[in-house]
Amino acid sequence: MIQKKPHHFHTAMLVAFVMMAFSACTERYSVLPPGFIPKIENVSLKEQKYGQRLFDQLREENQTTSDHPKYNQMIAAFDHLKQVAEVDHLPWRIYLFCDPNQINARAVHGNIIFVWSGLLDVAADEDEIAAILAYEMAHVLARHTLPVQYNALSDLFFQATEMAATLAILQLSQGMVMLSGSGWMKWAYTEAADLDPLDRKYSVDDEWVAAEVAFLVGKRSRYCPESILTFWKRIEENKDLRKNAKGLSRRLSPRKRLALLEELLLKLPDQAPPMKPLTSESATGDLSG
Repeated sequence: MIQKKPHHFHTAMLVAFVMMAFSACTERYSVLPPGFIPKIENVSLKEQKYGQRLFDQLREENQTTSDHPKYNQMIAAFDHLKQVAEVDHLPWRIYLFCDPNQINARAVHGNIIFVWSGLLDVAADEDEIAAILAYEMAHVLARHTLPVQYNALSDLFFQATEMAATLAILQLSQGMVMLSGSGWMKWAYTEAADLDPLDRKYSVDDEWVAAEVAFLVGKRSRYCPESILTFWKRIEENKDLRKNAKGLSRRLSPRKRLALLEELLLKLPDQAPPMKPLTSESATGDLSG
């Protein structure tokens, strides 16, 4: 008679991910009122060190460069956007990585923006570069780049799930396999849910907010914020560009992003609105954002 192996491990993993969908909480910022550009008062040393650690990770596999023909356009656009968004008093950093096959830009906690040279290759002019940078800056201003913070209940749940999974694997392997260390379940969930800061996929609501803030900042600038439409239309029309821009597209396809941007443009005011401080509060929400 063949005895079936228990499915404790599979059950533990299933329960872990189902329950995390209901019980996990993050420290999130209040919902941004429409028509306002959020304002940041300061950036702590802790935040700057967090961004530096992410930069150090990226630099292990990516070479920085300042030799690209459009590098100075990127710097000029970035400096101008900081001024019109009234955040030039804060420490900001922007880095260009040399990779023509990556059409990508990524803002992270600590006021750092990473750009890959493939984006500058595709951008037609400084207006399009500024439009993309404004979008990434908007994610920072709207606090979308905050690190994921789990509450005490979630931490306890991760610990219990790790223990259950470890015991299940030990039983299934008849003592041959033993997981050691702690925190691996939280790491696995963060990776699976696209919450890693360098690969995070924002919710559609977050993308809408970032687009609105980017347009409003653009209206204060010397650039044409609507140029982001021509950029994404060019991506949409070219299969190779779509492939290289997957990181920049994130959750939205170029076609859906264009639809979002076009809808938003119809609702925006003609004049740029005043700045508005954004205060923090705790809320239970969807971690996938």
